[in-house]
Amino acid sequence: MRQITDRLRQLRYKYATPPPHLQVFLGDRQIGELEKREGRFFFRYLAAFRELRLSPIPGFPDVGRKDPYVSDQLFAFFRERLPDRSRPEIQELIKTLHVREDDELRLLAELSRHSVTDPFELKLVHAT
Repeated sequence: MRQITDRLRQLRYKYATPPPHLQVFLGDRQIGELEKREGRFFFRYLAAFRELRLSPIPGFPDVGRKDPYVSDQLFAFFRERLPDRSRPEIQELIKTLHVREDDELRLLAELSRHSVTDPFELKLVHAT
């Protein structure tokens, strides 16, 4: 049975484990989630967002949407949080942290966990 479960997980995710994802928090409550799978980005609100009666995040107007928002590019709300990677001090920080430039989720978690433009906190979760 374990082998079947493991194989189904591999087929579903095309990974040995689920891919990492970025949790979006407001205070101590997780209100959203961003994933990258097979080169596409997926964002979804969690029930806590609706319970808190928050205004929609720019670019994600339907807080009641059942299916995740999907994009081939990092959504503007998240992309705008990233610092300019052409700046020498940002390049140095990326090297120091050993983050690949194409690992947008880790870049967001490492460089843009907090933002002065919104109250949300980003946390990267690796699959276990």
